[in-house]
Amino acid sequence: MRVGLARVSTTKRAQDISIEGQVRDLEAAGCDRVLAERASAYSGGKRPAWEELWSLVASGVVSEVVVIDQSRLSRSGDDMAFLAACAQQGVRVQALTGGQIEVESYSGFITAGVLSVMNQASSRLVGAKVRDGLARRRAAGYLGTGRLPFGYCSQDGRAAPDPTTWTQARERFDGLLAAGMNINQWIRDSGTDVSHTGVRRWLDHPMLRGFAHGQWGAVPALMTWQEWEQATRLRQSRASAIGRTAGRLRLFTGLVSCSECGRCCHRQMDGAVARLKCKSPSCTFYGRSIQEAVVRAQVLEALRTRAVELAELAGTVQHQEPPEAIELRAQLHQLEALERSGVAGLAPALADLRGRLGALQQVPSGPRYDGLADLFATPGTLELATDEELRAIVVEFVASVRFLGNPRRVEITLR
Repeated sequence: MRVGLARVSTTKRAQDISIEGQVRDLEAAGCDRVLAERASAYSGGKRPAWEELWSLVASGVVSEVVVIDQSRLSRSGDDMAFLAACAQQGVRVQALTGGQIEVESYSGFITAGVLSVMNQASSRLVGAKVRDGLARRRAAGYLGTGRLPFGYCSQDGRAAPDPTTWTQARERFDGLLAAGMNINQWIRDSGTDVSHTGVRRWLDHPMLRGFAHGQWGAVPALMTWQEWEQATRLRQSRASAIGRTAGRLRLFTGLVSCSECGRCCHRQMDGAVARLKCKSPSCTFYGRSIQEAVVRAQVLEALRTRAVELAELAGTVQHQEPPEAIELRAQLHQLEALERSGVAGLAPALADLRGRLGALQQVPSGPRYDGLADLFATPGTLELATDEELRAIVVEFVASVRFLGNPRRVEITLR
């Protein structure tokens, strides 16, 4: 069987003509099958078509591999290993531009090796030029990227909150937090046309936490670090539960672990009673369990205790502004003093400082706990909460819940 390999290094539409042309040329050359992929052959990322080609060669069903030129195989040096494997299997490798590629003869080995090194050097040179250009652009105070995350825009080459989408971006993040970082649920409830992957990449963008122009604090943050950590914990708890339950996410799914073996306890129904049980056969606590209602009651009591502590702390600790806001406020006071002393022409600078300070104050710089104790102390607030509502609180304040093999008590560690 003659197998062709077509490849372009990016997923950009501008490369459509190139890969379509490669496929046509390979089919015209008599290939029985053509593998095509859009992936870098230098960065070391996943290349499904390349891996499949290796498997086909190893299986012995391939008689000839056809490519446009040797650079389509790889630019990271493993093309030489592939050529050696083909030689071992008796597979001929043919380039439509350049003829046969082989490493068995002295001259063939030298030629293939030189081309492999040249392809690697070419990719490194391009990468170095791109990095140098981005570094020069950042050093000049401009953005190093052309596309900004939702909620931000470019103003004179610098990142800034987008006045038309900033509020919507904040509402998006608040909605995701309210949904316990259940991205699919938020997409259904909000009716947005953003994909799951798009939302996930948006959440991971460092600019949302104030990173731009190569430094932190160079742009107003959409979320505080406390909110980012809360969202991360919620996402991690959901990810750890994948594969362990086919049903809906329960209150303690993936959150209660056995203190003996360290594995998560499984939820199991004993008639009408839900129990959390260690199901690791090698563990000394194997088969032991505790009622979910008992764990829930102890966790709620621990939350009430922590809420009181945080409320007392909120009464003694002053609410701190981010460093960039303090600096802007100092500059604003200086200019206001100059304006009062009679200096003219300061209105544009004052308006700019007030706008930048206002953008920083649109998002709270930290969580507020002064009303949390009263909320938790209200009868039924926690007891009547659904598993999904309570889970978001538990993930935020509870670091771990450990089953001690005791049917009446668990060990709770708060954040």
